[in-house]
Amino acid sequence: MGIKRRLPNSDETRHVALSTAKTKKDNTPPGNIVITPNTITRLDAAQPLFAQKMQARGKALQLQSSSTSLKAAAQAKAKMYISHFIQTFNMGVDRGVFPTSHRAFYQLEISSKKVPPLNTEPLVTLWVQRLIDGDVERLAAGGAAIQMPSIAEVTTEYNIFKTANIEQSTAKDAYDKSQEAVRCMRPEVDKLILRIWDEVETAFNDEPIESKRRKAREWGVVYVSTQKATITGTVTDAATGNPLQGVDVALIESGDIVQILANGTYALSTSFTGAGTLEFALEGYETKTIPVEVHEGGSLIQDAALVTM
Repeated sequence: MGIKRRLPNSDETRHVALSTAKTKKDNTPPGNIVITPNTITRLDAAQPLFAQKMQARGKALQLQSSSTSLKAAAQAKAKMYISHFIQTFNMGVDRGVFPTSHRAFYQLEISSKKVPPLNTEPLVTLWVQRLIDGDVERLAAGGAAIQMPSIAEVTTEYNIFKTANIEQSTAKDAYDKSQEAVRCMRPEVDKLILRIWDEVETAFNDEPIESKRRKAREWGVVYVSTQKATITGTVTDAATGNPLQGVDVALIESGDIVQILANGTYALSTSFTGAGTLEFALEGYETKTIPVEVHEGGSLIQDAALVTM
């Protein structure tokens, strides 16, 4: 068995490392601070800026996800209206209300009643334009107007889809920019964390090894074991007691994550040792965090009950 230091390997663990160091520095008497003034200056500048960019990225991701869902719903509705318009027209052909030849106005196959494929965004755009242009020509040629849905209703739903598409594209661009803003900070953040951890460990070099690690952890230094520990448990709905499925369980300090099984149980394997934080997250429920103490190669049982939002 052996324990070694592990630097952050994700933006979330970088954020935790910086925040832990700054919180410890802010709550330590000046004479007991173990990092240098230059490092303090860099930490005070970098930590709030990185946190701000991480928060902005999180909000941008949320907006992108929301706009993507709205776009998908609008596209599905536009597709339905296009399909129903063509089906209504074809039923009119069957009843003799419209001549078969009028299918040509919409660039539909003359001898087929099939609705064309509408499973992609370009196909929805193609066919709605064919219906709009074709209906103008068909009516000009003496054709009767189609109802339920009318071409005006089809156009309205398509315009809603176009607006949703623009908003989703804008949200995606904003998220990409926020991703880039975080990415640009990574090199400096990584150098700063390494500097902090080196200074912290050097300050405690004369301490017994366990005391050194304990004090270094207070400054955010992460140690991992060559022998993994296991955290298991069950996650339930706080109101009903029923097991929850699909919950993301993460050990924040290490970035280890696992998803809850159908019976509400989880098993998370980690090399992390020391005081950590388990986070339980599921859409529709309040995210819950629980402090845990992880021992080298040990096993820990930690259950959780989540409250609906």
